[in-house]
Amino acid sequence: MRLIAPLPDPFLLPNGGRVSNGDDWRAHRPKLLDLLLNTQYGTIPPPPDVLDFVIGQTHDTDQGHRRRTDCLTMTPNQDRPGTRIDLQVTVTFPSDEVVVRRKERLSSFGQNGLPAILCVGGKTHDAFLNSGYVVVNYPNDTLEPTETGKPIFGPAREAYWKLFRDQHSWGSIAVWAWGALCVLDYLVRVSEVDRHQVSITGHSRNGKTALLAGALDERFAVVNPAGSGCAGAGSYLALGEDCEDLAALTCRDRWWAWTHPEFEKWAGREADLPFDQHFLMAAIAPRPLLRTEGTDDTWANPEGTSATYLATQPVYDLLGVPKRNTIAYRDGGHDHTAEDAQALVDLCDETFFGVPRSRDFGKTLPLSEASSLFTWSTP
Repeated sequence: MRLIAPLPDPFLLPNGGRVSNGDDWRAHRPKLLDLLLNTQYGTIPPPPDVLDFVIGQTHDTDQGHRRRTDCLTMTPNQDRPGTRIDLQVTVTFPSDEVVVRRKERLSSFGQNGLPAILCVGGKTHDAFLNSGYVVVNYPNDTLEPTETGKPIFGPAREAYWKLFRDQHSWGSIAVWAWGALCVLDYLVRVSEVDRHQVSITGHSRNGKTALLAGALDERFAVVNPAGSGCAGAGSYLALGEDCEDLAALTCRDRWWAWTHPEFEKWAGREADLPFDQHFLMAAIAPRPLLRTEGTDDTWANPEGTSATYLATQPVYDLLGVPKRNTIAYRDGGHDHTAEDAQALVDLCDETFFGVPRSRDFGKTLPLSEASSLFTWSTP
């Protein structure tokens, strides 16, 4: 691993002082998010003035679960109802047999509705449904298409540009995260779902999205970026061999439109960045956070994710919940596997139903520069 510079202190205040307790941290947290949005992801608009939805027809899947597609309509300005954004959300409910089995094992399961996992993109895992979790998918590319080297304004940015012009600097990741927050606004109104037991996950660029959305909205009870790499859980300052770095991410031939329009200026100046990605992950505390990574997924910088995991730990320590900061590695490369999904189920089961964890959620990769990662400590 190559360490460009020690990871910065998330407890440092603008006046030169440091956070000293939980109250200080809670006051400091919004400032970190503002820094990350204004520098890296771009600022995003508030929720739309109006969010309506139409429930679709339910049909059985081949596995005996039940699925429907609900249609969301988001109106940014209620005085301009002609400018709206439509989004289809797929909701898959576990079979009645699965729910009965879970209730037999866990007395508190389903008391106020079923737990749910919001998946950025279209992927669904059997581990979620077979554990009694409702799975919600939204096609984030509908809100903002993605094409290598070519920014494409999707309906979300087009609508807000039409109404408010240049008030927001959001890149694609921020657009997709804004979409996740809108889906959550809908999801907490779905009667079959326990609004206090909603988690979010995604893989690769969708993992970056899940991480940002989870940091922005505290209603996400558990947050799980998978293989999220650069602009996700990977460090800008601690780089594994052959991993994606800021220059590669923001190259004009690649994904520069995913981030703030001016974020590319930090390529080659990472040591001057006022943050690294542990700032974003620390904003999730004290809620449970799980990174799932493949040991051979070199492009996603699994070593750098170990570094940011370690740098996030002092915040969880300060808030008195050290075991809620978690990480899980598996053999293999860039994929969102059944093993990753089961790790998320295990953490959710512990969080919501008190099921003791059966795995080590804190084993990092060996890091050659571990002793030099940072010099600050928990206040």
